[in-house]
Amino acid sequence: MGTTSVDQRSSKPVYIRKLDLQDQRDLRQISENLAKNRILFVQTKKFFEQHQNDLITLKNTMNQLKQICLRNGGSIGRVGDDILVLTPNPNIKLY
Repeated sequence: MGTTSVDQRSSKPVYIRKLDLQDQRDLRQISENLAKNRILFVQTKKFFEQHQNDLITLKNTMNQLKQICLRNGGSIGRVGDDILVLTPNPNIKLY
């Protein structure tokens, strides 16, 4: 029987969840899900379409998302044009 560095019986599962970013009120739900150690795929298409002419809101919201991720050592990245991937902690890396 082999030995592993992680005891599978005591490690908590990591869940992956898809959320939609429709307005800035959704940032709370995103923050709560990251605090629950969930990896998030965030659909941003509707938000970007609604605010395409408001660069200040777009920039501020993206900065808030980045700060939410970095608060716990997580990462943020993009998959395609409309999906962001957010990780909850430094143990889950994007590359």
